[in-house]
Amino acid sequence: MNRFSTSVANPAEVCLILTAGWRKSKMARLNTIIILVGVVLMVYGGFLFAQTQQPPPSRGAPEERDPRMEQAIEGMFRQMDTNHDNRISKSEWMAFNEKQFDRIDRNHKGYITRDDVRADMMARMRAQRQQERARPPE
Repeated sequence: MNRFSTSVANPAEVCLILTAGWRKSKMARLNTIIILVGVVLMVYGGFLFAQTQQPPPSRGAPEERDPRMEQAIEGMFRQMDTNHDNRISKSEWMAFNEKQFDRIDRNHKGYITRDDVRADMMARMRAQRQQERARPPE
């Protein structure tokens, strides 16, 4: 097998091939060192640049909760929990979803289409942008 063969050689063979020109000249030594360093960096480079994995946050710890999620949950309970018992019953859930359906089905056909959903979302986004513009800058 010649030294330019495409088969994978074991590391000892690679070292023998690369160091064959070691005694020939300074340029051959420099090239050999550069190639060896390159091989080592390619093989072990992944370990050098790997990021340590963060442990998952403990569930339910108040200081580690995402404030945006907490705000969404509070908004959901404000809208759905009509008897204010800090629980959403099935009847409260169904009543809320029926109101949502009726809001989207503006012409009361008894069904909603993608166009109905799109129109509702656009109207809500437009209203939210107007609200944000009306707020004074902080």
